[in-house]
Formats: sequence, structure tokens, C-alpha cells
Amino acid sequence: MNKLEKILGIKFPEDTKISFASNFSNKIKKNSIFFGLPGTKIHGSKYCERAIDLGASLAVHNDPDYKNENLNIFYIKDLEEKIVDFLSNLYHLDLNHHNFFAFTGTNGKTSSAYLCHQILTNQGNASLYVGTLGVQLNDEKIITDLSSKTTPDIFELFHILHSFGLDDVLNICIELSSHALDQGRLNNIVSLNSTSILNITNDHMDYHKNIEAYRDAKFEIFRFKSSVRLIDEQSYQFSEKYDFVQKNNNLSVISRSNDFSDICYKINETSTEKTIFEISINNPPCGYRNKDKKQYRFHCNIFPEFNIHNLVFAICSIGFDEFMEDHINDLTFLKLPKGRSEIIKNISSNIIIDYAHNHEAINYLLSSINKYYENLVVVMGCGGDRDKIKRSKMLNAALQNSSEVIFTSDNSRSEDFEDIFSDASKDNNTENVVKIKDRKKAIVFASKKISNNDCLVILGKGHEETQEEQDKIIFFSDHEVINEIYK
Repeated sequence: MNKLEKILGIKFPEDTKISFASNFSNKIKKNSIFFGLPGTKIHGSKYCERAIDLGASLAVHNDPDYKNENLNIFYIKDLEEKIVDFLSNLYHLDLNHHNFFAFTGTNGKTSSAYLCHQILTNQGNASLYVGTLGVQLNDEKIITDLSSKTTPDIFELFHILHSFGLDDVLNICIELSSHALDQGRLNNIVSLNSTSILNITNDHMDYHKNIEAYRDAKFEIFRFKSSVRLIDEQSYQFSEKYDFVQKNNNLSVISRSNDFSDICYKINETSTEKTIFEISINNPPCGYRNKDKKQYRFHCNIFPEFNIHNLVFAICSIGFDEFMEDHINDLTFLKLPKGRSEIIKNISSNIIIDYAHNHEAINYLLSSINKYYENLVVVMGCGGDRDKIKRSKMLNAALQNSSEVIFTSDNSRSEDFEDIFSDASKDNNTENVVKIKDRKKAIVFASKKISNNDCLVILGKGHEETQEEQDKIIFFSDHEVINEIYK
């Protein structure tokens, strides 16, 4: 028996070749092995025959109720326990050879992971960002077609790492969505270097049904073994509920308001172009080599203030070995991800594009930038086939922080735009709301409403370059529309 056969505990049919593994039958190709695993709705065993028909060499599953006479389909009771070992040998990769820095939170996980990635790269370390934006190795171009999800599953992660062909130690800065944590997509990874909860507010209630279930999913990040565990002060109050968190008792609380928290940060100076802040380490995380109390100062161009929260988590995840106490550490090389609090440069108007798609994120952004401009004009919409409860809250947050709102389409999907607007309008005074379904026309209209000291804020899509409507996916970019207006 070869090594792969021994791992699975089965004898492959003669002349079997395996070069690729997946748990999605639609990704199957020649010389593949399909893993039929439990899904959110049905068991993957139901796709074993389809996988063989599509060209898979083998299909394996752990469903005791699934019966099939095909000699290329195997039942393996403890299949999930063998996945990582199998993939490691198939792709000649050892996940434990790499350093993982993982981030979750309702808002900010993309920014934190991406900032963490940039810091590591700047320090001369090989780094891979994996998340909403796609995949990026060091400062190379972001690749968007290696995974369709914020957080890849274990099969996609191995495929991503294999595609780069890297042998050296790699730092992997990864976003962990609530869906991924709930579904256990990466549960087979033994340990991570750092795990962080940035914040927990209401979102994705269409999936999680209530805030308690959503919070439970977020706290799953602390089931991973990690030497550095970071959490924001507000989320920490819920930690007592989780025995697996209390058992380790090594959470480090990050706060902006509490001087006596484990880690405290303060913003000393801020503008659209410059921010100076400091971080005080009062109680160093378990994974830090230096256990002394320390204070560090930093200079960056990150805007607005709430993004400093995300940056602090990124810095504290890595640690302070490369930073010095006695002067201001220069982080001006850092850039926020595309479409995250992004001030559009080299145009005659003030325009910000942001991914905010829940009411807390909208409120954080708009309340943070209000003081820099006379008026804010906001373009926004609400996603179709998603949490309907948050729609009126989103519009309310925009109305509370702006002079006018242009309500438009934002991935209406199978829902009617008028129904989405009706949901958003509930309990809101829509006197200062203009409804324009066509997103391009909405942005063009809004651009004519601002004067020199005003700011147009375009919310919801950020970096995205598609619109989904009635089963159609078309190209659409907020950035491209702005370029057309101001070219």
C-alpha cells in the first residue's frame, strides 16, 4: 500500500492516480479524489456518484447510511480525522510548518488581516493574505479566483498553498467568517499563532437566526490552540459563557478606554492624512517573548479612527519584537484594503468608498468622518435574500449621519428592489431619501449634490466588481463609475 492508501485505510483500484482533492463535486477533474462530508443541509455522500461520473478516480465518505456498489466509492468512518494527513501527503505540505494569524469580527477582519500581512511583508517575512479580497503573496497582485468564500475550507487552503509552490516558512494572515467557524471549515488545523475577535455586533441573522448563535460562532475561534488570543473589551464580557475559553484562561483584552486593560491604545493625533497613536502593554499575551510592561508609539496614514482599532489588533497579533520603545515607529507604508474607508485620490471632489453593509459599520464610518466635512451625501442599498431586519437600521444609521441619502441597488438578487426599499423605510423618515434603482445613475446623481467642503460616501460594495440581480451577475464597480465621472 502506498502512503495515501495507508492514511485512508483502503486499497485503491489498480492504476489509480490522484493529484487533486476536493469536497465539492463541481470542482472535480481528472485524477481527483472526492470527499463526501457532512454539509449544512445534506451529506456530501449524495454527490459521490456524480463525482465519479465527472472523472474522479475515487470518492470517499463517512455516511453510514449511504449505500453504493461502485468499487471506486469507499466508506471511511473516521474520514474527517484523516483529512489533514491525507492532504499533507498529497500536496507535500505541512500546515504546522507555517504561522497562522487569524481574525474574526463583525467589522474589520479584512482590514486587520490585510494590515497584518503588510506589516509582516515589510519586516522581510514571507506572508500570504487570505480573505474577502482574495489571496495575495507578499506584495504581488491579489488573486481572486482561488476561493469564492471569505474563508476557504481545508481543501481550498491546501490547494492555495500548493499553487504557490512555497517551501519556506510562510506567515498566513487569514479571515475567519462566522459561517466558516460555524461550519468548522478549518477545524482540522492543529494550532494557530494568534486568534482575534475584533468585535461582535448584529449581522448575518439570515444564517445564524439570533445574536446568541452568531456570538457562539465567533467564539469558536478560541477552540484553536494559539499562544496569542486577543479580544475587544465589549466582546470579552461574554467569554464567561464558554467553558473552552475559561479553561485556557489566556485571553488578552484590548481596549481604547480602559487604561488598566491587558493592552490599551490611545490616539494622540488624527487627520485624513496622519495619525499618531500609542499602545501600552500592561499584561503581555502568553505567546510574547518579552513579558515586561512596554509602551510603543506609531505613525501611520490610516483613516478614520476606528481603523486604528483594526491596526492595533494586527500589530498585537504579530508582537513587538521588530518595534522600538524610544521613538515613533513608522507605519506610513500601510494601506487599507481597496474599498475600505478609501479616500479617492486625484479628483476634484471628496469621495469615500467603503464596504459597510450593516448598521454598526455604517454608523462607525459616518460618525468618524462627519467632523472633517460640512455635509455627507450617502449612496447605499441593502442586499437581497439576506437579513431583512437590519435594513431599516442601516438606512437609519445613514440618515442620522448625513444630509441626504440616495438609496439604490446593492445585490438585490432574487428580491424586488421596491420590497427592499420598503423594508429599509420602515420607522424611518424618508424626507431626505432619494430612491434611484440604477446604481450608476444613483452615484452620478449624488456626485452633483456635493460642493467643495462636502463628501460623497458610497457604501456597500467596496472592492466588489459585480452586481447580482435576478440570477444574473454583471460587472459593476463603484470605482469605475467615479473614474468615468471625474476622468
